[in-house]
Amino acid sequence: MKIWSSIRNRFLAGLLILGPIGLTALVLRWIFNVFDGLVGPYLKEHVEWYFPGLGILFTVLAVYLIGLLTANLVGRKSIKLLDMIILRLPIIKVVYSTTKGIFQAFSIKERSNFKKAVFIQYPRKGLWTLSFVTGTTSGTEGEEYYSVFVPSTPLPTTGFVLFVKKNEVIDANFSVEQGLKLLVSGGMVIPDKIAL
Repeated sequence: MKIWSSIRNRFLAGLLILGPIGLTALVLRWIFNVFDGLVGPYLKEHVEWYFPGLGILFTVLAVYLIGLLTANLVGRKSIKLLDMIILRLPIIKVVYSTTKGIFQAFSIKERSNFKKAVFIQYPRKGLWTLSFVTGTTSGTEGEEYYSVFVPSTPLPTTGFVLFVKKNEVIDANFSVEQGLKLLVSGGMVIPDKIAL
């Protein structure tokens, strides 16, 4: 029995090492095939010096040019108009708004609005909720409060704002980015220790 237990344990240890590597390789291969497949077949027919991966280079260039377009007023207005049109389409608007929310959650501009990640006792004492400090204010009796944004999982761009006394807030001791990853993953990507 000990031999089978040892074999099983070694097999699981190997699986724990190879599993993430294998999944990463599969995801990268999928990304390569999808992005190369967007314009790759067209380029293969019309470009003499085609090579696998050229489709990815053209896709990256197109994404960069769209980003460049947003730097001027006409580009921003065009993208805003496109945004409004997509958000009026019945089924597509759900997928688009969800995807957009996730991308915005990880953008530098969105993260800069959060001062730090904290824990507050919500919705009752003894339950701790991850939230983000967005500012400070004072009560009528001079007590200091944090305004905290309590995001929802797995879409941290939606949520609500609470005002919590500073002495009732615990610093999470990890970055805002780590906090967002924790939320988007539904608690699967979590630090080894939390400050509770």
